[in-house]
Amino acid sequence: MTISEYYDRVLKIYKGEAVVYFLASGCCFGLLLFLTKGNYLVSGLGIIPFFILGCVSLNRFGMLFLKKGELRETEERRRTSPLGETQLFIAFLPSPTLHLLFFTGDGVYAGSLKDKRSNIWMWIIPASLLLFMPRRYLLVDNEGNPVAEYKVKHGMNGSISIMDANRQEIGVYKQEMRLSGVMNEYGIRQYEGKMEHAAAFKVVQAINKRPFAECNSGWMPAYASGRFLDANMPVLTFTEATENEKRIAFSYCVDYLQGQNH
Repeated sequence: MTISEYYDRVLKIYKGEAVVYFLASGCCFGLLLFLTKGNYLVSGLGIIPFFILGCVSLNRFGMLFLKKGELRETEERRRTSPLGETQLFIAFLPSPTLHLLFFTGDGVYAGSLKDKRSNIWMWIIPASLLLFMPRRYLLVDNEGNPVAEYKVKHGMNGSISIMDANRQEIGVYKQEMRLSGVMNEYGIRQYEGKMEHAAAFKVVQAINKRPFAECNSGWMPAYASGRFLDANMPVLTFTEATENEKRIAFSYCVDYLQGQNH
């Protein structure tokens, strides 16, 4: 997947949303017209929510379509993984639950983090309710091979079991107000992190406070400008991090970014 293909996919989703909402508006209008025996005012008021949602999706489609012309295309492809990079640009794919796509600074798709569940009913159930249900997220490379798995217990602040590609647990993430920690099998806190503001956090070793992962938004490195349309997209940077430490950092993405607009 290239960056251009990612934006094409987002455009397709926005267009599909707009079509569905406008069709729902038409169907509801006809049904209400029948039930109210020709009362156009009541029928028109009843479809306002669907009509507004359709306009919002159509507006997002139009804005992104116009901005896509500014994109500096890159066709470079190589095999890589979120665990094999030191800096990742995070894109949100429209989805009922968290679905992150990771790109390198030179525009190469590195992999994704997404919910293992995928069915049509998830698009119908309100996202706020889905967050309170148990979830499983897969971290995969750019060929779709799993490199980590995250098992989230019910509730927005539920604990997260962090597992490697072989589903061996390497730690348990637990949130405590704004300071979160990752415990080992003996319940000893090994890592801790703090959310500074939306889509921004830092993860450090608990004992020596050495930072090894940091996520920031609101700035775009000069070498990556032109490749991404959103200058505020989160950027995840690793500093001398092992593969397991990177897996642990992605558990903070699961918790802190699940409430973002996706």
